[in-house]
Amino acid sequence: MSNLAIAFVIAGKGWAGVANFTKQAIVDTFIKLLNEKPLSRITVTEIIETCGVSRNTFYYHFEDIYGLVSYIFQEEIEKIQQITDVSDTLSEECSLVLDFLIKNKTALKHIYESAEKHQLERYIFQALDKVMFDFIKKLVADTDIEEDDIHFLARYHKHALIGFITEWLSSDNDEDLIDLLNRISNLSEESITNYLKSFISIIKQ
Repeated sequence: MSNLAIAFVIAGKGWAGVANFTKQAIVDTFIKLLNEKPLSRITVTEIIETCGVSRNTFYYHFEDIYGLVSYIFQEEIEKIQQITDVSDTLSEECSLVLDFLIKNKTALKHIYESAEKHQLERYIFQALDKVMFDFIKKLVADTDIEEDDIHFLARYHKHALIGFITEWLSSDNDEDLIDLLNRISNLSEESITNYLKSFISIIKQ
């Protein structure tokens, strides 16, 4: 048992605490390696040697490296799903998603260029779908707009943002994603506001 594992048990966190700590250590090690090299060049052997855990420990938590990739994105999605407070601006709302992208651009770029590209795309789609829908729903709270229309607006503006994000990931320039987000968000908010004005004027006729 490692010194850290012993410390966890002594601190009263028990074996569940040890398992969670070890699992997170594997995740952190993998992301560190992914920031240094392409996904195809990372092996389970390298992960366990860098992390200091056994091969059995790795496979206790993850089926393989692809399962590890899936777990990371699922964890991020769950964090976003748990957020109940909706920001006052679209840029603030989307920044919850983009913070993860910006902090891990190199690692995510390596995933985007790999066979696991679909995992990253699914994360971006699901995350933005949630924040876009929540924001627009708050914006139209005092109107009679149907939920189907809210979903349509969310999808429309989500795809615009996704296009910019994937271009940002696939390029080598260091364009400020936050600045880009603010510009897109301002256009989207204006577009949504104009849509609402048109919708309300039609209802009043």
